Amino acid sequence: MITPRFDIEQDDEFLNIKITINNVRFSSSGVEVNINENVLIFHLSPYYLRLRFDHNLVDDERATANFIPGESKILIKAPKANKGEVFADLDLHTKLLARINIGDSIEDRKPQGSLIEEVSSGDNREKIEDIAKLGEDFDWEIEQVEETEHDELLSQSFKYGFNSNYLGLIGVSVSNGNDINDLNDPEHTNAIDRTKQRIQKENNGFDDEYFASEYITYKYGTEEDLDINRIKNILAFKPKFVQNYQDWVNQQSPEKANDIMPLEFTETEHKQMADNLPRKEYILAPETIKLNYITILNVLFSFNFENIENEGDHTSESVWTIGKLTPQIAGLDQQLILPESAKEEPKDENGNEVLMKEVTSATMEGEKKQPESIIKTAIIAGIKRSLCFPLHRNYELSKKAWESTFQILKGGQRLVIRNLLAVHELFRFHDVYYVYNKCLLDDLVAWFISQGNETVVRSLALELEQQLLNLTKDDIAFECLADVDMETGEPSMETVTISELEVLSEQMYNESVAQ
Repeated sequence: MITPRFDIEQDDEFLNIKITINNVRFSSSGVEVNINENVLIFHLSPYYLRLRFDHNLVDDERATANFIPGESKILIKAPKANKGEVFADLDLHTKLLARINIGDSIEDRKPQGSLIEEVSSGDNREKIEDIAKLGEDFDWEIEQVEETEHDELLSQSFKYGFNSNYLGLIGVSVSNGNDINDLNDPEHTNAIDRTKQRIQKENNGFDDEYFASEYITYKYGTEEDLDINRIKNILAFKPKFVQNYQDWVNQQSPEKANDIMPLEFTETEHKQMADNLPRKEYILAPETIKLNYITILNVLFSFNFENIENEGDHTSESVWTIGKLTPQIAGLDQQLILPESAKEEPKDENGNEVLMKEVTSATMEGEKKQPESIIKTAIIAGIKRSLCFPLHRNYELSKKAWESTFQILKGGQRLVIRNLLAVHELFRFHDVYYVYNKCLLDDLVAWFISQGNETVVRSLALELEQQLLNLTKDDIAFECLADVDMETGEPSMETVTISELEVLSEQMYNESVAQ
């Protein structure tokens, strides 16, 4: 069966559903339309369409299905059960496509081939529904549970990606030139070691001299230096989606300035949702739902950073930048925070656990300062990565990308969806990095479209705003090489904050000017 393209409009009395039936000879006797409460089923071989709405319809003499000459479309007029009732999200086709068999109880719902994927057990469904209804009191703290022997056995599966469902994708891409990947052996690294390696790679990737040079250029550079570096122009740029939202806010009265931005998806976006996203039912544990929102947070930051750095023009490096700045992509690290029992001696570049005492003590000292808030952890991870890998490594640029992310979240779920679709499309067309769609972004975007919650998005925006207001340069710290023992050859490390590095850069610059 083929799922046809469709568009839906509504008036007070009907849903008007236009279904495209290319290359099919229309016969009224061959059309089947069944309405059962909030579910409508259309069948005309080889097309089959099942839609689930948020309100009920009725199947009476007013219901019709007629061919539209010259358009290769069938118009179904489905009467509303309650005249004047407004049906929401009629342009979110992925959300409307029915996913659960009519009449089945919760316990009896089964996967339907490749269209349905039951994740986790049915026992958690009630908790999951509660999570979706949480409002301003949504708790963003991730419960940290100490690792047990049972947990360690489970981690041996080494799955990764959305809900830890995937295996075998990233390893193949590495052999084809995957430069986003941060892991030494992505297919044989468990979740805890992925977090450890991600943190270690961020420390190893930081170049204090590069950072100092960028900082001095930004603060004291000549007009020619700034023209070459373009940092001033970059910081003045505002991403298109952020500008659109702010233009809308400026047109509103003060009492409506904090409302959700109304947004209609384009035909291209509808086609992308219909053709390139999976159709599954996702039943996830509450902690996984929280981590999905955090992943979206990091993806939005990386996308905004790339937009600002390139002043709105995507380049051949755009996908690499977005992936490299997102810890859930580059490090396959969904948890971000290590359990207390896993905070032990870090590994070196080759994964060896034998590091000198100086490194261990410095690292443990840094771990004691690890923020408990998962949102603050996500913010710091994004900033650290943006100071390690892109061409422009500027703290103000990183903060601007986070502030733009906040604006997108304030715009509401639909604006977030528009940004996620743009990211998804960039990855879809890349010869190597498309694998991150397969293991993460396909499911993440489809899940957020069908099960994302507007109130939770608003809660996330408010929490992000609070964390950004309280963030200081002392919160951004790296383990840097301090010295090397000439006898043993062992390096010693020290924890250095962005604030300290800026002071040192200023001192060195002033000394050079004085000479």
